[in-house]
Amino acid sequence: MEKAVSLLKSLNFSESESKVYLTLLQNNPMTGYEASKLSGVARSKVYNILESLRDKGAVLVSKQTDPVHYSAVDIQEVIDNFKYQMNDRLGDVSDELQRFSHKIESTELWSLKGYENVFNRCRRLISDAKSTVLLQVWEEDLPLIYDELKQFEARSGNLVVILYSKDKNYDVDLKHVYAHGFEEAMLAENRGCRWINLVVDDEALIFGHIEPQNVEVLWTKAPSMVFLAKENVRHDAYCLRLIDALDEEAKKEFGPDLLKIKTLF
Repeated sequence: MEKAVSLLKSLNFSESESKVYLTLLQNNPMTGYEASKLSGVARSKVYNILESLRDKGAVLVSKQTDPVHYSAVDIQEVIDNFKYQMNDRLGDVSDELQRFSHKIESTELWSLKGYENVFNRCRRLISDAKSTVLLQVWEEDLPLIYDELKQFEARSGNLVVILYSKDKNYDVDLKHVYAHGFEEAMLAENRGCRWINLVVDDEALIFGHIEPQNVEVLWTKAPSMVFLAKENVRHDAYCLRLIDALDEEAKKEFGPDLLKIKTLF
């Protein structure tokens, strides 16, 4: 019940509205008195709450009975109505605020904070990509951009993914996926943090660490930064192709897991 109330509050229901709606949903139909008693919302407030829910399209009223009965509208209809209203409002906001739009100076280094915000920007960049997408990403984060990657691959094909997976799960339905294979060593070098490196059309970059409690990355179109990030992905792909071709002598030299390849000093 607590989670359901929290979710409804995210749809602009008050706590009392959420409780009354959920009570009706489980006990249709009810009088105002019954709804008050079972929901825990005071009787002095419940009728205003019911009227507010009616205005939201979440409650129906039957005036053929005495006392009046109330019934909750099916949740899917409520959600569909919310989507319609929200899309309508977003369209109005876009139309009105477009005239205020001013392009960000993209050669600066800009900070993006928050997991959802970061991957929203990644999705947009991939969706707008015209020629190439180069990507280093962890298995946990790939699902957030997978659909956009598949769509880009279908229209361009110039997609390279360096995939990291602690569980060595590299089975992904994309053509040019390179299994990194050195995840333990990389995590040790990076304080246990994942990261993302996305380069789009040789002109835009998102790079940064994905820490459990702090996700903050850089976004830029600065040519020197984009070049370095692009070469990092390409270099990984070249090396991983070479490693796949190594014979048993190489494994004797660098160890069965080839980790000694990373030993420089």
